[in-house]
Amino acid sequence: MSSLNRRQFVATAAGSVALGALPRAVRGEEKPKKPAGRPNVLFYFADQFRADCMGTYGGRNITTPHLDRLASQGTTFNRALSICPVCTPYRGMLMTGRYATHSGALLNFIEASARQNPNCLANVFDRAGYGTAMIGKWHLAGGYHKHGGLLKPNRKALKAHAEENPEYEFVPPGPGRLGFQHWEAYNFHCSFNNYWYYRDEPKKIRDKAYETDSQTNSAIAYMKQQHAAGQPFAMVVAPHPPHPPFRLSHNPAGYLENIPKELHWNPNVPKNHPRRKNPLQTRCYYAMAKNVDDNIGRIMAFLDESGLAENTIVVFSSDHGEMHGSHDRINKMVPYTEAVHIPTVVRWPGRVPAGKRIDSLITTPDYFPTLCGLTGLAVPEEVDGRDLSDVVLGQSTSGREDTLMMNYSSNWDYFQSGTNWPEWRGVHTGQYTYVKWLTGKEELYDNDADPYQMTNLVEGQKHLPMLKKLRERMKDLLAEAHDDFRPGPGYAEWFDNERNLIRTALGPVA
Repeated sequence: MSSLNRRQFVATAAGSVALGALPRAVRGEEKPKKPAGRPNVLFYFADQFRADCMGTYGGRNITTPHLDRLASQGTTFNRALSICPVCTPYRGMLMTGRYATHSGALLNFIEASARQNPNCLANVFDRAGYGTAMIGKWHLAGGYHKHGGLLKPNRKALKAHAEENPEYEFVPPGPGRLGFQHWEAYNFHCSFNNYWYYRDEPKKIRDKAYETDSQTNSAIAYMKQQHAAGQPFAMVVAPHPPHPPFRLSHNPAGYLENIPKELHWNPNVPKNHPRRKNPLQTRCYYAMAKNVDDNIGRIMAFLDESGLAENTIVVFSSDHGEMHGSHDRINKMVPYTEAVHIPTVVRWPGRVPAGKRIDSLITTPDYFPTLCGLTGLAVPEEVDGRDLSDVVLGQSTSGREDTLMMNYSSNWDYFQSGTNWPEWRGVHTGQYTYVKWLTGKEELYDNDADPYQMTNLVEGQKHLPMLKKLRERMKDLLAEAHDDFRPGPGYAEWFDNERNLIRTALGPVA
């Protein structure tokens, strides 16, 4: 690791002060606050919602009229990427704008560090006079796994922790919420049809409505409240569906009947794959996704009817996709299109061009600085992502050309190696995907010529120049992220036995 640099200085300085006096580390002088008419922000991301669920992205299994209308009224990124396709790393990058090696959010069920990350999305908007709200799945706390080990499950400790802390998915008010003031959220559960969440005390609030429907109700109620108070809002809505389990018991009522029994399958799904031979699980997934579309329709209708639409930036996206048998795989955590290609649509009537499509990449750490750019707020100094607001507003075509991608552990909840989801790093340029696995195996795909990534171009001489170029580019990007590409268990030293962050690639957390 190199000697102390600017990023390390910022992180060390931030960790050495009391939380009540956190610094405003920003790029240059903070811009003056906008008048009362500054835009609201609604960032809505559905868990495991891959891009081609939407008609806008070529989806063929369900119709998504509301999301497609949102796209027609806003700008769509053709190449939006979840660069670490697993829940907590995505959320950590979204909230901090930083690589996971800098923020520490490497794995599911870790305690997000406000000391390491004092300038998160909600912090910045809260300081600028916005009401900040988190509604839905948080997944940036230890929860059930807090005392359950880092390398493998400790069943005895997990049971004891759950008995001693029955509300283990409650995130109390304070630094663990990373700046959000209004809270209707939970850390993690899959009770989609027996939905519950927390506010400011460790007591479950149950709702008979399906999870995504309930969260939409909460979002609309919060927007009404802010509108009546004349205060702008920055709200994140994060429904868990369409996430596993893909079962009838977890489906929204009345939706499965309208999902085709014969589905369209990508050519990279083997004909004998269990999901294809018995498509019920995949049909359940699409039923959940269809419900997301209907709830986006409800939100758009409210914004239109309330008069808030003209002054509200709406972003629809996802934390990662779902393989559904592509490349003979399910779930996520792999570098293939079905896992990393996510939808991203930005609507701001009269400001963001309507019906426009952008080929520039947008990646997980870019959303936070881009929202700062759109609303006139300064971007924190330590942020790794790029402010693409000029691209979104149609004022520039010079966007992001490539990105680092990664998977830090071969288990999403524990630091392991050698499972079916082995560690890898990669570079995505839009046209090309280059991947190097921990074993040393390499893959190279031309995504334009081979959109289903069925032909590995590593062998032979024809693509050797591109292969060499991307190998060198990955070295540069790894150095930028201070990423030494270690096996999953090597990161366990970054956390204590309660899954609190004690160090990152930048050094110890004070």
